Parts: sequence; C-alpha cells; structure tokens
Amino acid sequence: KQVPILIFARADVVGVPSRIRPFLGQLGTVPAVDIPDSHNAGDFGYFLIDAPHPYRITKEEYETKLTDGHMDVDSVREGAIIIAPVKVKGGGVYAGDAHAMQGDGEVAGHTTDVTARSVVEVSVIKGLNLDGPIVLPPEEDLPPLARPWREDEWENVIHLARRFDIEPEPVAPVQIIGSGPTINDAAQRGFERAAKLFGMSVEEVKNRVTISGAVEIGRLPGIVQVSMQVPIRILERLGIDEIVVKHYKLPF
Repeated sequence: KQVPILIFARADVVGVPSRIRPFLGQLGTVPAVDIPDSHNAGDFGYFLIDAPHPYRITKEEYETKLTDGHMDVDSVREGAIIIAPVKVKGGGVYAGDAHAMQGDGEVAGHTTDVTARSVVEVSVIKGLNLDGPIVLPPEEDLPPLARPWREDEWENVIHLARRFDIEPEPVAPVQIIGSGPTINDAAQRGFERAAKLFGMSVEEVKNRVTISGAVEIGRLPGIVQVSMQVPIRILERLGIDEIVVKHYKLPF
C-alpha cells in the first residue's frame, strides 16, 4: 500500500486548480553504496554523512558513490532523455516517485505524489565517465536562451558573424544536474561537473550559462539544472553528439 505524503497536510490548499503535467521524481541508476533511494542525491544524501544509523556513509562515499537518481526535476517527463552515471555493474536503472505536476522546483518538501506506470527505453553509452546526470528535456521545457537554434536563426547568426569576420561555433543545449546541501552548493557543483565534463574552466561555464543558458531549481534544499549551449565538437568527443542533435533536430 502506498500512502501519499500529502496526508500530513502541511498546509491545506483545497480548491486550488492546477494542470496535470506528470513526471518522474526518480529516474536514474543505483548508487555504489547501500542507502535509501530517497537519499540518492546530493542534498538529502548529505544528511547520511556520519549519521547514527545503519545507512551512515562517509564524506568520501557521499562525494563519489551517489548518482543523483532522485532529482525531482519536472522536465523528466515524456520525451526527455536522461544520460545517467553508472557506478555499479549492470547500471541498475530504476524509476519512481511519480508526480502529477510540479512547478519549477519542489520547494514545499513534496508535490502531488501519485502512482504511475512508466515506459523507459534504455541504451548504453560506453566510455562516458559522468559524475552526475545529464538531462535532455523536451524542447519546450528548456529555458529561453538555451533553446536549440533553428535553420533560419542560424543563417542570421552566420550572416551577422561574418560582418565581424567571426566564425560562429555550432552548439547544442545540454542540462547538467548539480546537487548539494544548499542551492548555492548545488549550483557550484553543477558548474564544476560541467567544467570537468566539457573540458572548460568553471569561469567559462558560468559565462556560457549566463549568456546562453540558465540555472533552474529542481528541489530545495539543493538540486539544480544547469542549462548551457555546448559546442558540438565537445559533444562529438564525448560520443553524445548524435543523441543531442537528433533529439533537438538541430540544423548542423
């Protein structure tokens, strides 16, 4: 029997209308340490460090063995692609924590939890070493500045760039999940994960996020989506360019 968290009635809001927009709060891979699935994330997992119970973990385990499978990111819905880190043999893909809807951030400690039946297609990308998940949400879920370029737009970019003798670099939208005990920690970890994965400095990542991306709240106290436009040549090096280009129907 499943009992929704809403029965705790933290704040009654009877009669408030909203829209159905179902998604999965958990979709990822098994961590390399024995913990509850609810704590497989950098915010809730932080409370397990040196905890006085059997699920206690060390700070090193916290930093290296979690996979951030419990994201509560509202764009993990029909049409999304998740590229998850693998830290146990076989990967251990799991799904759950379905929600009927959620705004940009689970800020109340819960949302409208429901039961659901989900269909997930799984494939393997060999040789890709990730510290945390990559999310490729449906195009309409991307923040405005991170949305993919369309052919007519890109022609305008090329025309403008050539006036200044610049060659524009083809780019594609990617979201990196950042997590930590606070939102600030989560954002910083997202920047650091992106920098390591894409071979950039943290400062370059921050600039790219500022002018062609966004930082969005997944959950309080500490899950964020770091969106940015990433050069196609870097995605080619990682072996995920075809996935991203096909997903967003890019003109390159």
